[in-house]
Amino acid sequence: MLRAVPCSFDEEPTMDPDIIKTFSPAATRMLRLDHVHVLAQYHKLRSDTPAWAQAAVCRNICTGLEIHAQLEEELFYPALRELEVQIPALDRSLEEHTRMRAQINRVRQLEGQPPEQRAALHDLITGVLHHVADEETQVFPAAEQLLGMQQLKELGARMTRLRFELARPRAAAMAMDTVLAAPMKSALFAAGTLLAGGILFRQLRHSHFHRH
Repeated sequence: MLRAVPCSFDEEPTMDPDIIKTFSPAATRMLRLDHVHVLAQYHKLRSDTPAWAQAAVCRNICTGLEIHAQLEEELFYPALRELEVQIPALDRSLEEHTRMRAQINRVRQLEGQPPEQRAALHDLITGVLHHVADEETQVFPAAEQLLGMQQLKELGARMTRLRFELARPRAAAMAMDTVLAAPMKSALFAAGTLLAGGILFRQLRHSHFHRH
């Protein structure tokens, strides 16, 4: 049986600002990718998905949504509110996040009860889909029109820094859940991808420090 093992994802206390600036997507693109990732995780579930794999998918979805919501609340939404424009979906966003967090807690509480957890996850995703539709059709187009690509890129870099800060304490658990949630034929590929990503990141840091 697979189990979490000590992991060195958090060995480096900070990420280099130049690396963040180079590789960070624009803020709206980052948030759209989060939407795609969460829905892709949900669609991994099948009627014959083992309970342990379902639990891993649920944990990944819940963690991803929590990080996504915090990025929006601390950085993305304030940048839009500074413009003092009326965007109905933006006005509803914090209330929707509050409801979402309550549903996330419900999903987590039902781990070990697969049918009930799956029903709770369905309710969570139904609410998320409504929120995503509002953001994709109202909030993101407004941000792209009002902020412009340069400001969205700068905002994306700030969001990437915060994302790493939020993810670092739970990186090992997130990595293990990614492997557990993958179909068995893809599990080794998923583990290899995580390892390769860590190696690439270290090489980028190493080459940057040697240039300076």
